[in-house]
Amino acid sequence: SARVSSGPWLSLGCPQGVSFRVSSNEQALLPGMTVTNEPGYYEDGAFGIRIENVLAVKTADTPFKFGGKEYYGFERFTMVPIQTKLMETKLMTPAEIEWVNTYHAEVRAKVSPRMSGRALEWLLRSTEPISA
Repeated sequence: SARVSSGPWLSLGCPQGVSFRVSSNEQALLPGMTVTNEPGYYEDGAFGIRIENVLAVKTADTPFKFGGKEYYGFERFTMVPIQTKLMETKLMTPAEIEWVNTYHAEVRAKVSPRMSGRALEWLLRSTEPISA
């Protein structure tokens, strides 16, 4: 049987750990903390794949403050291309394709200035936009 796993799994650097189960830890997320988002697919007894991204909690700039409360969002730390050869783009929604392309554009913009030669060539190939 197959299982699909979706993050976020939380890693706050505390010994008791934190998971997606609210009852496992009552620690509130605060700006500066990190979490991991680890969606995956697993075939029992066969294989599993997972894409893991580290995110930082940050204050979100929202158009409304809803009673003056501060809201949080996430900033990506992980800046590595996702292997598109493994994607069956015909099965992806337009929103999923847009998410991958936006992520890869961000990776390219932030990482390419620090690369050269063959490494840069690889990065540019690996972050090319995909389509259905």
